[in-house]
Amino acid sequence: MKKNIIAWDLGATKCAAGVVEYDTESRDLTCVRSSSIKLSDTSSLEDLIHKLDQHLDFPIAAADAICIGGAGFYDGQQLLLEGAYPYDMSFQQVATAQKWPAYAVVHDYAPIVCATFTSYLNDEKNIKRLNQCEMQPLGRRVAFGIGTGLGGKDGVLLPSGDFWLGQNEVGHIGISMPPNADVAHLKRHQEFMDFLQLQHSVEERMSFTFEKVLSGRGAVRLHQFFYPESENITPEIVGEKMRTGSVPELIHAFAWYLGLFVGTMQLNFMPEGGVWITGGVALSNLNLFDSPEFFAGMQASPAYMPQRETYPLGVLCNAEHALIGGGYYAAVRLLSG
Repeated sequence: MKKNIIAWDLGATKCAAGVVEYDTESRDLTCVRSSSIKLSDTSSLEDLIHKLDQHLDFPIAAADAICIGGAGFYDGQQLLLEGAYPYDMSFQQVATAQKWPAYAVVHDYAPIVCATFTSYLNDEKNIKRLNQCEMQPLGRRVAFGIGTGLGGKDGVLLPSGDFWLGQNEVGHIGISMPPNADVAHLKRHQEFMDFLQLQHSVEERMSFTFEKVLSGRGAVRLHQFFYPESENITPEIVGEKMRTGSVPELIHAFAWYLGLFVGTMQLNFMPEGGVWITGGVALSNLNLFDSPEFFAGMQASPAYMPQRETYPLGVLCNAEHALIGGGYYAAVRLLSG
């Protein structure tokens, strides 16, 4: 029997959505159609739903189940993300009024982790593998994404096909002094930290987190550090410069901090199921993962390196992975039994 699941990947600036077909016998998941809308082109949650219904040619209320992966915290009534969404995300109110089927509003990286529980990882066109390590199917795994912010989630697949998801906000981990970086990297790191100290208030100086560097705004901070003559530069402009390779110093530093963060995730979670990376900034700059600076950053925290070198590491490249993961979440949690 085939079931239809509506899956959303809702960010601060846009919402991607898809119709995911679930075969209850084979348990296969297929995204049969998808679309994306900028939130700035909509006036309310109801308007967003209406336009997505039109784009998908499938009313959300006609689905068998709905999974919404959203940035922020869902309090059971609305999705909260301070200063981000242009209007209230009052899902419970809308779901009741529109008579939705079973639905769930989850952390935006829960579907990313769930996608790694599917056959998605078996298709090489979906993955840029950074090593050839074998995944332990029931091992802990971490997925994180670099985009407007830095988000992530860890999870474990259970033998039954159900899963456990952690509660974490990895972007808010503070940047520490790497214990084994070489002199040149340590000098650059300290100079950049000093630069941030001068640029921010006393309160902000206490919160130098990985998100302050590994995000669209983080790339802007690096650009201001390396190229101080530039003014009023935006994440979009910096992103284009990174893609064209015209800011090599920034690219090298970004790659190093990215590697440092991966090493931190490995030490925090010891993920036998792998570390899986995605997000708009990462996918637009896949050359970061070929840089020696990336691997130097990973090795700047050398503890347990023999074990860490056995963990899979890759980039999730298919734009539909969040929708497939949302379909998996709904199939297991909303449709099973």
